[in-house]
Amino acid sequence: MARTVSGPTDRVIVVGAGLAGLSAAMRLAGAGRQVTVLERESVPGGRAGQLELDGASGTYRIDTGPTVLTMPDLIADAFDSVGEDMDDWLELSPVAPLYRAFYPDGSRLDVHADVDEMAEEIRTVIGPREAAGYRRYVDFVSELYRYEMTDFIDRNIDSPFDLLTPNLARLVAIGGFRKLAPKVREYLRDPRTERVFSFQAMYAGLSPYDALAIYAVIAYMDSVAGVFFPKGGMHAVPQAMAAAAEKHGVEFRYDTEVTRVETRGQRAVAVHTAGGERLEADVIVLNPDLPVAYRTYSAGRPGRCGASTTRRRASCCSPDRQRRTRRSPTTTSTSDGPGRASSTSSLTKSG
Repeated sequence: MARTVSGPTDRVIVVGAGLAGLSAAMRLAGAGRQVTVLERESVPGGRAGQLELDGASGTYRIDTGPTVLTMPDLIADAFDSVGEDMDDWLELSPVAPLYRAFYPDGSRLDVHADVDEMAEEIRTVIGPREAAGYRRYVDFVSELYRYEMTDFIDRNIDSPFDLLTPNLARLVAIGGFRKLAPKVREYLRDPRTERVFSFQAMYAGLSPYDALAIYAVIAYMDSVAGVFFPKGGMHAVPQAMAAAAEKHGVEFRYDTEVTRVETRGQRAVAVHTAGGERLEADVIVLNPDLPVAYRTYSAGRPGRCGASTTRRRASCCSPDRQRRTRRSPTTTSTSDGPGRASSTSSLTKSG
């Protein structure tokens, strides 16, 4: 059950036009809210930014953050919340192969999202036994994805008790809380395949030898579900999301830096900008990283804003909260990034 906010929730300010802020803005607009997005930079995107450089033969556009997209269905879901089809706004091409791994013995392994194609690649390069192990590993990470997505990634978590679900017991039963590297070796015995299907934990900043096996879900997100490249680069994704949001009434104010969140009683009621403006709202969504929100918007006092998701009844929401807002239009919360390291949980991948 998602938390709700008592009182008016018609006017919403979203601070930050990163992917999560854009997603929140689209979902809230789709739920009938009046949404304003305040962005410090002159363009949307956050980490998915773009640098333009003039050269002798023209202008070059370079993505400054992630370079490819995983799990585009999450982006499509945001477009769907305002009645739009992502395919009308973005052109995505599958990346094939996903990776090309080179090894000291001179061998090479191309990684494909298609299970049959990948099994044949492994059979040719390594052998049939390893190919069979790969198929069992795909079954394992697919189970992880089903259990984690349903109850832990694509779900509001408001209390530790929300984690106590039948799928938690299923994760324990299949070895999800063992160490990742030994778990992978139960299926993949060759060091080449073991490495290429476990290094994804490093996206979350963890060695496969330190990470829990539940992090193998990241391998599912790219090595099974596939990797895609947007025409125009990754910056085309936030550009398209912002354009669709604006079409449906979201107001964007760029070059506007928020310096403080003002609270009154148990609610956040306004934001203050570097230009001296005070902008009132019923609900405020903070898209920046949680430490930034604590440090910048509450003068180093987490309880003044970040902890408001409990004490202020979610009128000021911080980015470590759940991704979806459609389930409870009166609650707004965002999270930029995977399930690779968090619940969008892997919308994008650097590499």
